Amino acid sequence: GVEDKNIFGSGNSISSNFIVNSEDLKFNINYIQYPILNPNLTNTYSIFNQDNDYTNSFGYKASRRGIGYFIDFKQNDELSYGVGFNYEYFKGHSAVNTSSLSINDNIGNFEDYNFNFSIKFDNSNDFFNPTNGHINKLNVSLSPKDISDNSYYKISLVNKNYRQFDKSNNFLFLNNSYGYAKSLNGKLKTINAFALGGLNFKGFDYKGIGPYDGNIYLGGNEYFTSTIGYGSSFIFDDKDNINVKLFLTTGSIWNSDYTASSDINLRTSIGTSFDLITPIGPISFSYASPIEKNNSDKTRPFNFTIGTSF
Repeated sequence: GVEDKNIFGSGNSISSNFIVNSEDLKFNINYIQYPILNPNLTNTYSIFNQDNDYTNSFGYKASRRGIGYFIDFKQNDELSYGVGFNYEYFKGHSAVNTSSLSINDNIGNFEDYNFNFSIKFDNSNDFFNPTNGHINKLNVSLSPKDISDNSYYKISLVNKNYRQFDKSNNFLFLNNSYGYAKSLNGKLKTINAFALGGLNFKGFDYKGIGPYDGNIYLGGNEYFTSTIGYGSSFIFDDKDNINVKLFLTTGSIWNSDYTASSDINLRTSIGTSFDLITPIGPISFSYASPIEKNNSDKTRPFNFTIGTSF
């Protein structure tokens, strides 16, 4: 990707990225405007074009393109609000079979209008690698029934807590997340459901946790995760730019509209991560091993990320 944080000397920024992985071929452009008359406001304009290969998960391929707008208001250094809107044209095609209802419901052409609202409270002491403070986020997304082909709503909650020891950079952390989604016109399609595994549940593969219909991943309408851990510098020097974390995660995903079972089957993993703090943000390596899982779950012990940590 490329980014200009001061395009044409205006103080505004523009970024574009091209992403290729096992499921996505994606191109995004985002233009972020910082109004001079009100520095607490941020306007974000986006355009996107994606090709998604969900053959090995949801059982089909998809094309998505659309535009969006989001405005963020920063009330103070800790509290901010945001509201936005985006239009998406979705085309599902190339089903691996035609006997699965969860696949067939995603095949065809759909137009959706989504309204988004968010609240964030953040008094943590560091943007990339917090060791003290709290972060709370609420995100609500609504696709109205009268104007969208796929009408639903989703609510996501994130709660992160960090407690640094006195006279030390070592700290404890407790991170929690919860999501709930519901269709407004029938079943909640798998593309709009939650997925669990990978970065949001280390030790398991991406879309590795949850109900399956044979080899077809169904996801779920509800999920939660809770991670408790301990963080420290790599050796004994406070100036080290390598941090280590030990963590234990538990959680589950359930209540898919495409399965009769709504049982909450807990999964648990334990692991460690090494975070290298660099000028572009943390580079994180993690290893986790499940200690409680279902037979259908897919594991993934190693993870590598840039720009994110716990």
